[in-house]
Amino acid sequence: MEKRIKFIYCLTICVIIAYCVVQGYWLYGRYVLSLAEYENDVYATVSTCVEEDIAIRKALPLPRKLYGNRFRRINNQKDSKTSTWAYDIYVLDTLKHSIDIPDGMDDQAYLLEYMTNLQDNRPFKASEGIERYEFSFENDDSTITNQVLEAIDRFIADNKQPFQRVRLDSILRSKGITAQSITTMKSDTMVWKSSMLPHTSVWQPVMTVSFPYNIFEREQVVVKVAIGVSAVIKRMANTLMITFLLSIILIFCLAYQMMTIRKQRHIEAIRQEFLHTMIHELKRPISTLKMCVSFMGNERMMQDEESKQKILNSSYRELDNLTSYFSKLRDITFGDVTEIPLVKSRFSLRGLIEECFSKQNIPSDKDVRMEIVVEDDVEIQADRMHMANIIGNLLENAIKYSAETVNVKIGYRMRGDGFLQITVADNGIGIARADQRYVFDKFYRSKTAKVEGIPGIGLGLSYVKLLVEAHGGTISFESNEGKGTAFTILIPQTDGKDQNTAC
Repeated sequence: MEKRIKFIYCLTICVIIAYCVVQGYWLYGRYVLSLAEYENDVYATVSTCVEEDIAIRKALPLPRKLYGNRFRRINNQKDSKTSTWAYDIYVLDTLKHSIDIPDGMDDQAYLLEYMTNLQDNRPFKASEGIERYEFSFENDDSTITNQVLEAIDRFIADNKQPFQRVRLDSILRSKGITAQSITTMKSDTMVWKSSMLPHTSVWQPVMTVSFPYNIFEREQVVVKVAIGVSAVIKRMANTLMITFLLSIILIFCLAYQMMTIRKQRHIEAIRQEFLHTMIHELKRPISTLKMCVSFMGNERMMQDEESKQKILNSSYRELDNLTSYFSKLRDITFGDVTEIPLVKSRFSLRGLIEECFSKQNIPSDKDVRMEIVVEDDVEIQADRMHMANIIGNLLENAIKYSAETVNVKIGYRMRGDGFLQITVADNGIGIARADQRYVFDKFYRSKTAKVEGIPGIGLGLSYVKLLVEAHGGTISFESNEGKGTAFTILIPQTDGKDQNTAC
């Protein structure tokens, strides 16, 4: 059984460690996935902000400029899927070169016709207030239209109002994004689409978004955004909370299982020790009673009145011990399932204490002095038999756990809050600090009692506590090892009178 329990301990610890490792690995994977999702959202937001910046710059009113464009294919190779295209953009400054646009005609269409006629009639001159931009590129026929239109929009926007980092940063901040840096660069080729470079560090992630703001001029804006770990964790809040709660519950159950097994082992060890102690304690009264019976069978020895009386006294004493043992076992067992029934009556407390004094078995090797330290008497309401057992057990322990000279003092008083207070103090060996937390546990015996061979079955104080609580009271103690112990009992007296008698 011991090997099985150790195996369960080791297996449980391994399961907890393995679970923590697997759970940590899963949470790490979930964090990486949430980080990627968060990056995609940031990428979409940055792209929206760049588009908004382009739209703002394009919408700026600049009436002095008109734009026209002409789209033409330079060559077309039949064996190739791509063609070489050229795109001409004309910018006319109306302050330097005035034209009259007929009513109902589109500005751009008229400007294109005008520029075509102008170039056909005479050579193109920039000084005339007309700027001409020519771009060439290769692309697929099926996608060229949308891409070129987008490139024209961005060219016009940049020509009207050049890109400014401050403006884009302001737009980003309005969307809740703080850029680590915003830079511009010119690529070797035309870049038609935006791109994202994901993070390279999981714990200090920084993503990079590249966005072409002037495609024909091959100009891009590069935005670097530092992603706060807290923002990703916030997204995982529900998952983390559920995982944390389930993990705590599982680990608690496994740990509680280990604690329960350990407690059961402790209880089993106490029970085994109790059985051995009980058997040992029962041998003594049984042996004494057997000796008494043998003595009574001898007619010659029975004629000695003094010996006869000693034998009878020993028999009564051992029978009382047996009765006390079995009473404690009965009440302890009974107290596990229901309350101990009380038969309350009113009686003199001082008279009960004196009666308990007289019934104590005083060992021949000890000098015992028992004293009531108050002169007044009080009348209390309680179960007389159980109160006698409470005081008797405390007196028995005071005598048992003391040296050769024993001084036991009992004090009592009726407190103002309606509680009867009884104090039993001795000058015995005291209770070790390590044992004080267990003194009221069933079947518990201190190491000192075992080493010094002090008789007992470990039920005395737990039995006293059970009877005190049956009366609705409490019991506590103060002890100094080597100097003695004082037990204090509080029992409610609902109809008692305040008699402040000093202890």
